[in-house]
Amino acid sequence: MLKNLVIFPVIALIIALTGCETPNSNSNAAIDAAIADLKSSMDAKEAEQEANIEAANKTAQRAEAMTEQNRSALRALNDKIDRMFRTISRK
Repeated sequence: MLKNLVIFPVIALIIALTGCETPNSNSNAAIDAAIADLKSSMDAKEAEQEANIEAANKTAQRAEAMTEQNRSALRALNDKIDRMFRTISRK
């Protein structure tokens, strides 16, 4: 009886310690997998942000070019109107 009281708790302790050790290594693998997943998602988001920034820069450059083109057209139209009024005022 004394033998059973000593052996069973020792076996239960060994099984418990073995059980505690196994999830820890699985936990480390899960943590490593989660870290890798987060890094890849952050890299993807960073690439997406860079693409958005590049697209915004292109859009801004196009808008600037169109603005300059409109200003040039307005200057030409203004010059044409001035010449027309000068011509009319001479007659």
